[in-house]
Amino acid sequence: MNKVFKLIGWILGILGVVLAAWSLSKGDTTDSASVDAILRYTYILLIAAVVLWVGLAIILTGKNNPKGLLKAALFLIAAAVLIGVVYFLAKGAPALNVKTQPDVQTLKMTDTMLSLVAILGIGAVAAIIFGVIRGLITNK
Repeated sequence: MNKVFKLIGWILGILGVVLAAWSLSKGDTTDSASVDAILRYTYILLIAAVVLWVGLAIILTGKNNPKGLLKAALFLIAAAVLIGVVYFLAKGAPALNVKTQPDVQTLKMTDTMLSLVAILGIGAVAAIIFGVIRGLITNK
C-alpha cells in the first residue's frame, strides 16, 4: 500500500513540475496569459489529485468492503444529480457593479458554485445541530 502512495506522489510531483514549467513559459508579466496559465495549472493539478484520490478510494473500498463500494457509488450518483440539478436551476444573472460582464457560462457556473456552497453549508449546520440533539438524547 505504501508503494501505491509513493507512486501517486511521484505522478503528482512530475505532473506539477511539467505544468509549472509550462505555465511559467506562457506569456510575460505584462499580460494575463501567465496568470491564465497558472490558473489552468492549478485546475489540472487539482483535478488530477481528486481523480487519483477518488480512484484509490474506490479501489481500496472495493477490495476491503464490496458493500461499501455500492454505498460510495450511490453517494457519487447523488452528488452528481445534486450538482446537475443546481447547475440547470442556476440563472446566470449578470454581475452587479461590473462594467465588463463575463460570458453567460461563467455567470451560470458562478451561480452554481454559490448555490452548492449554500446547500452544503446549510447541510453542515443541520448535521451539527442534529448531532448535538442526538447526543443529548442518547446520553441522558
